[in-house]
Amino acid sequence: MSDFVTLDFKVIKEYWDSYLLSDDTKLKSRVVLTGVKKSKTNSSKEYEFNFQSIQSFIFSDKATGSPHKKMHTKQDMESSYNKEIAFSTTSEKWNEYLLDDNTRVRLKNTVAGITKSDLYLQDGDPIYNVKIRVLSKIKRQNQ
Repeated sequence: MSDFVTLDFKVIKEYWDSYLLSDDTKLKSRVVLTGVKKSKTNSSKEYEFNFQSIQSFIFSDKATGSPHKKMHTKQDMESSYNKEIAFSTTSEKWNEYLLDDNTRVRLKNTVAGITKSDLYLQDGDPIYNVKIRVLSKIKRQNQ
C-alpha cells in the first residue's frame, strides 16, 4: 500500500520564461506541473511533484550552420557540447497551481547553464543543451 495519495490540481497561471543567448538566439522555457502526491504519513516530505520542462528556440542567423545529410551518432552528440553559451534572463515568472487540499504551489524554472554543440541539425539549426533548475514554493491555505 502506498504512503502517498494522488491529488488533482487546477492551473491558476502558467508563463513562458525567456532568455537571450549570446549568439542572439531566443530561448523560451516553461515548467508544467504534471502530477502531485501527498504523503499520508511523513510530514517532513509532505508533497512529491512531477513536472515537465519545455524549451523552444527562435534561432538567429548568426547561430545556424550549413544544411547537411549526415546522421550523427549518439557518441558524436554526447561529445559535441563544447561551447558554453552566455545568456541573460529576459523574463522569469512563477507558475501557480491550486491543489485539491487547498494548497497553492508555485513553480519556476530557471536556466542554470547552456552549452552549444559543434554539430548542427540537418536543416542547419543549432543544437543546445539547457540545464534547468525547478524551484518550488508551497503555501498552505487555512482550511
